[in-house]
Amino acid sequence: MIEILQKSQILKDKKIILGVSASISIYKSIEVMRLLQKCGASVRVVMSDRAREFVSPIIFESLSGNLVLTKDSQSWSNPLLNHIEIAKWGDVFLLAPISANSINKLSYGFSDNVLLESFLAFKGKKIIAPSANTNMIENKITQESLVKLESIGVEIISPQSKELACKMVGNGALSDVLEIVYRTIRILLLDLSFVNKNICISAGGSKECIDSVRYISNFSSGKMGSSIALAAYFLGARVSVVGDIPFIIPQDILLHKAKSTNEYLSHIEKWQHTIDNKKDSILFMCAAISDYVPLSTSDAKLKKSEIGKEWNLKLKENIDILKSILKSQITIGFKLESSNGLISATNALSEKNIDAICLNEMSNNPLNSDDNEIIFITKDKNIKLNKDNKLSLAFRILNEAIKL
Repeated sequence: MIEILQKSQILKDKKIILGVSASISIYKSIEVMRLLQKCGASVRVVMSDRAREFVSPIIFESLSGNLVLTKDSQSWSNPLLNHIEIAKWGDVFLLAPISANSINKLSYGFSDNVLLESFLAFKGKKIIAPSANTNMIENKITQESLVKLESIGVEIISPQSKELACKMVGNGALSDVLEIVYRTIRILLLDLSFVNKNICISAGGSKECIDSVRYISNFSSGKMGSSIALAAYFLGARVSVVGDIPFIIPQDILLHKAKSTNEYLSHIEKWQHTIDNKKDSILFMCAAISDYVPLSTSDAKLKKSEIGKEWNLKLKENIDILKSILKSQITIGFKLESSNGLISATNALSEKNIDAICLNEMSNNPLNSDDNEIIFITKDKNIKLNKDNKLSLAFRILNEAIKL
């Protein structure tokens, strides 16, 4: 997943202030900073006095290439090295980790250190990722402070439950690094055109059982469908994925595991029951569903002695999900062809009664590739989306889909 984010340079030209308060999980903030940088962002770090007791500022400085703002380094003659100037610089202020002490101070507007001064001076989008002992994070005072901060627009990345440094098992551990980065990207890329959209994506390839251990499938990696899901999430949509995915996705994306055609169909139909307005809902049928399925299946493993030296496996034509489902939403199909793709895709558009189809020609893009090249086909026009990494291409596909 990190390679996909890095390749797309999804945060190119974005400026992120990373605030660090005193917490044993401070080492994870180094990982957060490195991943944000790999995504293309410029990151500057502000540390509280007590945070320096856990990690030296020189570690952040050597990895970020920028001086860290601390009580001792603050200077009014050095640009971006005081709490007022750095607050003017950033696009978003991410405070990760933030201790229970800092949470409660912020909720009352206290600013008795350079980190809190910088946070209060910042007028843009703010995110905090708490990390504290379970009793401290769940204390009524801290919980009321979190509610108060959220009510004034501070985004909160909730901690997770696991064994903490104090050996207590419970809520309070810093959220996963990738989840923190996902949420930061979403805040930076949020597009109001997508905020009320319900988007469902089928991904991967179906698996049709022959017996209890064997199945018919294909080489679909699920990367294109998963990339569309990720891009839609970053833009602000409510996202559901049906099928199998090759990497970790944000916690707010609803994942419905599906293997067989019937499982795909069942989950898609359930999603359809949740939508009201066609214009606010989009279905991307990216999954490669088997054209044929075994005529009969066995609940047990078929033995070689039963099959013989030749296995004449009988298949029957599978149902066509895209053709059979209700079109209660904008529906976009995907078609993989090795030749005469444009004719086949154009015909499929009318045969399946869908709004658009994304043509992917195998001669240009081998399966399981990190890159793709798409022709976005509607009844009125064909739009060539030039070859790119799948996440960058996903944003362009969504940009066309939102116009339908």
